[in-house]
Amino acid sequence: MSFSLTVIAASGERFAGFAPYVASVNDGGTVAFQAALRGGGSSVFTGDGDGVTQVTTLARVPTVISHPDVNGAGDTSFYAEVVGVGQAVVLVRDGELETLANTPAGFAVIGPLGPTMNQAGTVAFRGNRVRRRAGIFTGDGTSVASIAETGNEWSRFHGLPVIDDDGTVVFRADHETGIQGIYASSAGLIRSVAETGERFAGLGLFPTVNRRGAVAFAATLSDGSQGIFVADEGGVTQIADTSGAFSSFRGALIPDAGAVVLIATPRGGRLGLFAGLDPNRDRILALVDPLLGSTVSDFATNPVSVNGSGQVAIRAALTDGRELILRADPVA
Repeated sequence: MSFSLTVIAASGERFAGFAPYVASVNDGGTVAFQAALRGGGSSVFTGDGDGVTQVTTLARVPTVISHPDVNGAGDTSFYAEVVGVGQAVVLVRDGELETLANTPAGFAVIGPLGPTMNQAGTVAFRGNRVRRRAGIFTGDGTSVASIAETGNEWSRFHGLPVIDDDGTVVFRADHETGIQGIYASSAGLIRSVAETGERFAGLGLFPTVNRRGAVAFAATLSDGSQGIFVADEGGVTQIADTSGAFSSFRGALIPDAGAVVLIATPRGGRLGLFAGLDPNRDRILALVDPLLGSTVSDFATNPVSVNGSGQVAIRAALTDGRELILRADPVA
């Protein structure tokens, strides 16, 4: 599968840069990203390749402290410092800014990393309660629900909680028993998607879920090899392993349609994004690739960076100092 790259934004006169946060993309191809501004402060923007629109004002939100997520309605969610509120989980819907959770009103810390959001505008996020318990939560503008918190069962959470259109929240956690796991919470019940034990020696920190509830993740097997796996109603299936063209896997992005995007390193190659098992034919972008008259020196994605049709939002840096927000589009 081949891809074309569209530049959504570039550092320069207006934007100082986009690091350390990734970009997200909705099913319409609109990309949302955080940008540090040349004049100071940071904000959230959306764009599709024909210009960008600022989502927040510096007067109300002077500093953004996570990636934004964007759904099909154009709603955006992110973590920010909000004037008069403090550190908050923010939802911008129909041009109106709402704070779903904030410090010190019930939370000591918002985050780390960033939120995810489904088509209904329900936001999944991490935070620490005032009593210092870390947890996974959801908010929809009317209430905040606790999915899981450290205490009797959970010792630590990792990565991003990801939420599908049915409201199921998938998260990576460690048990107090030492077991690592990927779990799915729905209707107040939590089930195991995958756990360390006889099959898995370790699990990646960033599982991803598509709108149908299929979960993709990287894992290390008991024999020391690595792979990419997809869990759905039919069970857990391995779709890539280190016996072939790739020597290691960092994670995966799963769309509703099209190939799972591998975050992987080919044998003798550099870390990159690949929409298949052929590092040459299925390459989207990799380190040291030539791009716009320079060379790729860094890139970043996470579970918010893919949409249902397989478009991928990428934050990239070039060796000449430029930073870019890109959208990779599958070419039929």
